[in-house]
Amino acid sequence: MINLLEDKDRVYVEALTPGVDPQSLNLSVMQNRLTLSGEKTRAPIDIKPEAFHRNERASGKFVRTVDLPVEVDEGSIQAEYKNGLLMVTLPKAEKARPKQINVKVG
Repeated sequence: MINLLEDKDRVYVEALTPGVDPQSLNLSVMQNRLTLSGEKTRAPIDIKPEAFHRNERASGKFVRTVDLPVEVDEGSIQAEYKNGLLMVTLPKAEKARPKQINVKVG
């Protein structure tokens, strides 16, 4: 599950990633698209598949691509993983930020 939000200067992506090894996470940005990939580990090896009564948690490799609403500064992106939540902060490119125009009164 992903949330995408923005303010005046940045775009934020929050991705729920419980059970994902943070070392397996990869992020890339190209042409206003953020791609997130990683791997969610399976249950311990000593548990046989026939022992499960219910298995609703997906495991294995995944890739998710999100279209960004504006152009971002690719050199200033920050990502933080904490308690199963990946928070990506993408500063907007200078040309994508709103410009304040002063009106002269004559």
